[in-house]
Amino acid sequence: MEKFSKAQAKNLAAAQKLVNAYDSSSEDEGELDEKHILDLLYKHYKAPVNAASDNNINRTATFLENTLHSGAATCLICIGSIRRVESIWSCKSCYCFFHLNCIQRWANDSVMQMKVKAEQQNNGHQGYYNHLGEFVPPKRTKSLHWCCPQCRRDYQPADRPTQYECFCGKEVNPQPQPFLVPHSCGEICGKLLQPKCGHDCKLLCHPGPCPPCAQLANSSCLCGKAAMRSVRCIDKNWQCEQKCQLLLSCGMHKCNQRCHRPGQCPPCSSKSSQPCECKREQKVVNCAEPKWKCNNVCGALFACGIHTCEKVCHAGSCEGAECPFGVRSCPCGKSIKSGACNEPQETCGDTCQKLLSCGKHYCTQRCHRGACNLCLVVTKKKCRCGLHEKEMPCSKEFNCETKCKQMRDCGKHACNRKCCGDQCPPCEKICGKQLSCNKHKCQSVCHNGPCYPCKLESQVNCRCGKTRRSVPCGREKNARIVCQELCRITPKCHHAIKHRCHKGECPPCVQPCGLTNDSSGCGHICKARCHAAQRVPRPDQATRGKQHKYEYRALPHPRCEEGVIVRCIGGHELATWPCWNSKPTSCQRKCARQLKCGNHQCDRVCHAVPEPEDMHQQAGCANCEQGCTIPRPPGCTHPCNKGCHPPPCAPCAFVIKNKCYCGLNQVIYKCSEYFNEEGSLQETLERRQRFNSCGNRCLKNFDCGHRCMTICHPGPCPNPELCRKKLRIYCKCKRLKQEIACDKHRAGQTSLDCDAICLAERSKAQASEQQQQQLKLQQEQERNRLELEKYEQKFGKRKHKERKTLDVEPTKSNINWQRLSIYALSFLVVIGALAVAYYADS
Repeated sequence: MEKFSKAQAKNLAAAQKLVNAYDSSSEDEGELDEKHILDLLYKHYKAPVNAASDNNINRTATFLENTLHSGAATCLICIGSIRRVESIWSCKSCYCFFHLNCIQRWANDSVMQMKVKAEQQNNGHQGYYNHLGEFVPPKRTKSLHWCCPQCRRDYQPADRPTQYECFCGKEVNPQPQPFLVPHSCGEICGKLLQPKCGHDCKLLCHPGPCPPCAQLANSSCLCGKAAMRSVRCIDKNWQCEQKCQLLLSCGMHKCNQRCHRPGQCPPCSSKSSQPCECKREQKVVNCAEPKWKCNNVCGALFACGIHTCEKVCHAGSCEGAECPFGVRSCPCGKSIKSGACNEPQETCGDTCQKLLSCGKHYCTQRCHRGACNLCLVVTKKKCRCGLHEKEMPCSKEFNCETKCKQMRDCGKHACNRKCCGDQCPPCEKICGKQLSCNKHKCQSVCHNGPCYPCKLESQVNCRCGKTRRSVPCGREKNARIVCQELCRITPKCHHAIKHRCHKGECPPCVQPCGLTNDSSGCGHICKARCHAAQRVPRPDQATRGKQHKYEYRALPHPRCEEGVIVRCIGGHELATWPCWNSKPTSCQRKCARQLKCGNHQCDRVCHAVPEPEDMHQQAGCANCEQGCTIPRPPGCTHPCNKGCHPPPCAPCAFVIKNKCYCGLNQVIYKCSEYFNEEGSLQETLERRQRFNSCGNRCLKNFDCGHRCMTICHPGPCPNPELCRKKLRIYCKCKRLKQEIACDKHRAGQTSLDCDAICLAERSKAQASEQQQQQLKLQQEQERNRLELEKYEQKFGKRKHKERKTLDVEPTKSNINWQRLSIYALSFLVVIGALAVAYYADS
């Protein structure tokens, strides 16, 4: 026990420390006008015509308010506040949300209790036969389900929540974001709006029902008389101010109702005098119900002259009609007899045999008038509970005195009704359990499962007592009351109170300090947040034995943030710096002071100088270490060899070597002499042309083919028309020739005329040429003929020719004696060689 006491004390101390150190997120919420914010959000959704739409807007606004304020919503199962970071489950019907763990435990307990109850009811009850011999089946077990603690909507066991989802169901385990509605995914809701119009909700994922559709549509009124206009989607069925004026079903009056759909006129509400069905009386009735009946009996005499009609006010005439009492049957209905209607109907004398009220036996009396007697047949009957059996008349019911010991539907109290027969009534006792509010007891009829939340309301007042609010019983501690009055608590600082009435301690003052900053001694007014009464933790020694571990102290002024204009150390700019840091420093720009070279500026970062306003080189500036950057004369590409200096640069002495215009010789000149631009443009061009010319005769030829006569020059050769060189011209047959000047040839004299000798030689040459062509043609034709014959012999069809007998005359053969002698000599030589070889071997 001692160890247990120490562990318990340790846990209590840790819990108390956690509670004291915890700052509710509601304390950091600013003093916002929630009503104004929600009005701005729903200004496009307000429908003054549709009250149900306004109800949905109010419900959605309530859920949003409870969700945005941490701890404002309460779980009806555990009566605990629902925080922003806790997992919840939202009902699809009433949109009330609960802790996910609480609703899972609630659903599991409800399903388990229904299972146990069903097993108890079916245990030993397999059905029985009642006193009539009918089989009574066992009670039908209810399907397993669980319900919402708020609206009692039934859910199937498969619908038990297993995971934490956002309000729209798109994201699982949504992470809390500081700029989103708690338990929301931040995406578009996307649910179909109710009533269904084809549009979906465009709000971000939100609790509660979706507001009515805010889309606009062009629609006419219900009667179609008014022009089409743009209205909200849910108000498409709008009414104009015109009256219907259609003829009603009575045929007398017109419909005076406001715009409605054609064919849906209400019944006529006018009154008129209408006769009853028998036409005896008249009465002022509604035109919509012209038919009515009086209370007079018809009394018309039938044809028999004895009986009269006993019907009450009916349409049509029954005067002189056939008497309905002319054809009658005996009381048992077995015999039918026609006769005078005034004669009494006699019994037939046969057995009645009508089915008695018991439904099993028949009447054994003779045919009689009036109702049959009760069934007196003695049978064995079972009581309702089926435990006892007894012989008694069939018409009597048998109930035993045994009390039922079964449990009623509450599962707590016994039935105790005599001869119950397994039909136990519901329990009628009061539950009497302590409700979750811990103030009242359950006044419902004894039931199974958890009790409903307390329906009573409590009055909660704000701190000043001017604002009141009714909240459900048990939620007084977590109720959030927005009072518009100013707080009446004496402030701890020197400022006037500007916050509204609240619970607990006053929030920290957020007004500017407004006192002179004495910590820096600058004399400026302190503009920091008020620090005259700041909540700070007490020292460890001072908190021993005290309940409050925090105290309020006046903190010193922070460093002065008043803006002071300060010039940088280089004199480049004036900047506004906080008072506590108002010392001249480098502005991190380049110095940009003109150096002595006159071409460059100091590239050091802003540095201290003796005279900040002077923008020329001073002590501390960097010396120029760059080369000459003066632009070179046009055409010169050679850099200046001197260091950075003021202009002008010395003339360029670089020697340029280049080829002359004709490309045979090399010319040499200085760069400064060649690109010298003194004088006019024509003189400059002539001077540069003279430098590039070698002074020799040009090597180019004129168009006539003769060499240019000028010295080396650029471009085309000048004066080609002055060429006087000699050239030869010929006649067409090249027999005559003559030398003439080049200018005459250019003038058009390019050939000579042929004489008579030339013509004779030309005709002779033409004749010989024609003769040669004819010879070539003949040779070509002969060659083609021979090729054709060869082709026909090779590929043409052969004709059958008869064999001809030729007489061959014997001719004398010419013998070649020289060849024969050679053969004979060779033969002899071979034989001799063989003989020599043979004898040599032997």
